[in-house]
Amino acid sequence: MRRMTLVFSICFVALAAGFVGSPTTSSFGQSPVVLGARFNSHGEALLPVGYRQWVHVGTRDNPLGKISIIDGKPTATPEVLNSYVEPGAFAAYQKTGVWPDGSQLVKEFSAVRVGAGCNPETYLCTTEFGEGIFETNYNGLGMMVKDEQRFPSAPGHWGFFEFGHKPPPYNPVSALRPPDQCTGCHINLASDTDYVISRAHIGLARP
Repeated sequence: MRRMTLVFSICFVALAAGFVGSPTTSSFGQSPVVLGARFNSHGEALLPVGYRQWVHVGTRDNPLGKISIIDGKPTATPEVLNSYVEPGAFAAYQKTGVWPDGSQLVKEFSAVRVGAGCNPETYLCTTEFGEGIFETNYNGLGMMVKDEQRFPSAPGHWGFFEFGHKPPPYNPVSALRPPDQCTGCHINLASDTDYVISRAHIGLARP
């Protein structure tokens, strides 16, 4: 009887473990669960929550004075751009090569340390931590969302949003940006990759 109880307990634990997996995938190997963006009653996108815990797919830097993609103004400081993808959308893209409806991609900007101890051309700074380029504070947030129902006539059904080019707190909502502010670049550079500039993000290389 003891042996049967032990075997039953082991089987129960194994079965329970089978239901504990990635939060972005459903049971029995079904398609990933894509968490879509949130919108208010005016059709404005709400500031995404927890995006820094999403899948980080790449980083690049903008030099001082480069025109920002958020507000079209020259940057007041060198900036680092970190890109994140909602995990369910990333899992689906990795599996199929197609961005599913509901996909969210976020790009967050951060200011780079300059001044004493820093090379004004390379932005390499010498500190007690060693030499490197150091982010000093978050400085802006943009997002693209794929939603066939909300953006039926947009290329790839993508909508673009920005929550301010400034330190947090960011704007809590964003209206849909006009097509001439974002869509053109994505059409010119990524019409063959569903309007996501995948080649600029090392983390979007598929196996």
